[in-house]
Amino acid sequence: MQLKGFTYVLIVLFAIIGTSGFSQERRLKKADAFYEAGEYFKSVDMYKRAMKKMTGRKEKTPIYFKIGNAYYIAGDYRKARTYLRRAAKYDPSNREAWVKEAEILRMSEKYDEALQVYREYIEINGSDSIVDLLIESVELTQKWLSEPTRFLVEDVRDFNTRDNDFTPSIVEKDGFDHIFFASNRKGVSGKKKSGITGERFNDIFVSKMNRQGDWSDPEMLDSLNSEYDEGAPHLTDGGAKMLFTSCQKEKGKPLGCQIYEITKTGTEWLNPERVDIVGDSISIGHPCVSPDGNRLYFSARMTGGFGGADIWYVEKEDGAWSKPKNLGPTVNTTNDELFPFVRADSTIYFSSDRLPSMGGLDLYEAKPDGKFRYFVENMKHPFSSPGNDFGIYYYSNAEKGYFTSDRLGSKGEDIYYFEKPPLKFDLEGFVKDADTQEIIDSAVVHLIGSDGTVFTDTSDIYEGYFSFNLKAHTDYVFVVNKPGYFNGKARFSTDTALFSKTFRYDIMLETYNKTFEIPNIEFEFGSKELTAMAKHSLDSLTQVLNDNPNIVVELAAHTDMIGSDENNMKLSKERAEAVRTYLISRGILPGRLTTVGYGESRPIEIEEDHPEYDWLKKGDVLSPEYVEKLTDEQQEVANQLNRRTELRVIAHDFVPSLD
Repeated sequence: MQLKGFTYVLIVLFAIIGTSGFSQERRLKKADAFYEAGEYFKSVDMYKRAMKKMTGRKEKTPIYFKIGNAYYIAGDYRKARTYLRRAAKYDPSNREAWVKEAEILRMSEKYDEALQVYREYIEINGSDSIVDLLIESVELTQKWLSEPTRFLVEDVRDFNTRDNDFTPSIVEKDGFDHIFFASNRKGVSGKKKSGITGERFNDIFVSKMNRQGDWSDPEMLDSLNSEYDEGAPHLTDGGAKMLFTSCQKEKGKPLGCQIYEITKTGTEWLNPERVDIVGDSISIGHPCVSPDGNRLYFSARMTGGFGGADIWYVEKEDGAWSKPKNLGPTVNTTNDELFPFVRADSTIYFSSDRLPSMGGLDLYEAKPDGKFRYFVENMKHPFSSPGNDFGIYYYSNAEKGYFTSDRLGSKGEDIYYFEKPPLKFDLEGFVKDADTQEIIDSAVVHLIGSDGTVFTDTSDIYEGYFSFNLKAHTDYVFVVNKPGYFNGKARFSTDTALFSKTFRYDIMLETYNKTFEIPNIEFEFGSKELTAMAKHSLDSLTQVLNDNPNIVVELAAHTDMIGSDENNMKLSKERAEAVRTYLISRGILPGRLTTVGYGESRPIEIEEDHPEYDWLKKGDVLSPEYVEKLTDEQQEVANQLNRRTELRVIAHDFVPSLD
């Protein structure tokens, strides 16, 4: 996918020849010459004129594709799609026509329609590995859009225009930064228009940040801009020098694109000079110097590359640049790799249209592995998008910077600011009564961190709300106290969180003023011996008692109606005592535990309907008289419900003895 702005294609343009007075055949040849030379905008009008004399579909079909492709490269996607669809209709085997139509849909975030185009191509032409990768790309795009990285991205509206503004580079000045970028906005120095896009040529501008943090109106750098294309500025030596790309002509003869260097003298940029890296016949661009000044990276299509535009570098040797070296196959592919940028840790950032991707040019990060190779990864959303994303600049000592994108919502090619905000964690919640759901005010919330920090808050008197600020990489426990209630407790951790998060809890406190059934307290049949499941449940009760060290509880055991009253009373007392003995063995002080056995004298009252037992209704008391009227199967259920162990708080001022 091509860009509408700076000529990045890095091709050597053919000499421009006049267009008037041609026959049909010569006009078509001339259109082809412009097209092959990359003068796509100029080729469109000539193709349209040539087609007026054509009558056969076979003759027109390849022209439909070339016009559609020319519009596609120029960024006029609406017209491009019209001609590409015609080309695909009349020549269904033209994969590129199908693919570019689908890419236009993808850039508009019409993913289902794009997938339909890809699949229609496969249905007609059979399986295709490239189209399979493009389908995977659409699916990846949808996934990455739903799972963005932590970075925040925003369009810099202070200086972006409806024209193209791109490839930012910063002179960092402690909050008073200067940003240099390319633009083809009104007022550029050149009057001619690009034969590739039909738009104005680009110049380099600068904007400066003031004390209020606002960017000034951009100013054009008159001393280095020409009537042709300038772009991709890169500042070095603290802003004293600038490298940039310029695509000039000499007496009507295109020279291709070359890298120039200019030095700032006082407040003026003076005497741009071409950097001697390659010969005149090769176009290069997108310069970037490593922070130590010893390497100059750039993009070029040269012999020894991997098929498209590759990233190359030269090294300082005795004050001059060495011969170009290719960055290698872990970074470069058969597609285009462009706009390199290097940080102090040797991580290289660049753009590529390799597959799979989110579409167009995506931004990539290449980390060195210490063995002269790189681990390359797509930077994903929000850096990459279904549009073109390129020309990134990272601040030297901060996780922030700028890049260019023509993603959906951009006015043209726009400059975007990005920043990785610090992780921010909060805890907030409400304290409520577990039974009534009513707000509990003035509860005390204690927060203890694994780093030793301790904080206390009191729930709001009207809303029961509490909140805390938290730290990253910390385990927390918080305890909620309110007189007349069991303490509430919860644990959580910020240790593995990748994104900022607010932890929300509704703390439901249980009142002392009721009797609780201890779940899953079962005994061997007719015995006082606790089952393994019962012991596990009592271990949980042990934790509750430890969390509430001042309460004294009554442990009450109940039996079913089977057997004599005397035996059931005796068995219930033994079972209550067995529960007490087990809790003491787990460290609970004996003075906090009293026991009572009720036998079958206190049958359970059903407090809520049981959907699984529709014959049980709220308010039913499972007395002997009630149970005797039930079926055998229902009696077994009723007896199970009557066999229970309950807990009741009888005091909450227990103080351990000092003896």
